[in-house]
Amino acid sequence: MAGEPTDPAAEHLRSSQPREPVGEADVVALARCHRLCLPETASSRAGLSVLEGLYRALIRDRDAEVVWRPGDGAEPHLGAFAAGTVALRETELAVRRSLSAVDFARLALRVAAMPMHVLARRRWEQVIPSAGIGYVLTLGSATAVTGHGRGARGRDVLADLEAWFVARGARESWVDTEQSNGRAIEFYRRGGYVEVSRDYGQVLLKKPLPSG
Repeated sequence: MAGEPTDPAAEHLRSSQPREPVGEADVVALARCHRLCLPETASSRAGLSVLEGLYRALIRDRDAEVVWRPGDGAEPHLGAFAAGTVALRETELAVRRSLSAVDFARLALRVAAMPMHVLARRRWEQVIPSAGIGYVLTLGSATAVTGHGRGARGRDVLADLEAWFVARGARESWVDTEQSNGRAIEFYRRGGYVEVSRDYGQVLLKKPLPSG
């Protein structure tokens, strides 16, 4: 009916066009964009080579999707990105195994220095469904961080990712973020997500997805 709110993922299913695959040049720019948008994450602190390895692994994973909208012209790293999976545990294992020994050690050291997310995820193991969902692994927009430019925004790449979840049969989208990141929590709430749990300084959220 006219005037009713619409779900971005549902609208995207009707209007999206096939995207170009993410290539090697994109991976380099994407890793830079990730570090710009999310400098405090363990993966950003581990270095660009780790980020590049993580995204290459996600691109190869048939249960994962990487959405990348590069910035214009000479600044492709000023873009927007999102990545997610419909098989959370399997994707995380595959990504870890794909890293070189050196990059895995770098990432492990950074994760060990930031244990709260790991503790929260252990507590959520019985809460997060093992099937029928999509999980947002990461998301960022250089436009939102820098405060200028006309590039894609977080809601754009999130809609892309949610539409892919729907196409893969997911009934819900889940995501977690730090409790101190009020901006991210509000962003997801505006997008239809509701809080499921708060543990160890982390917040778990989910939203229902339209049927495909």
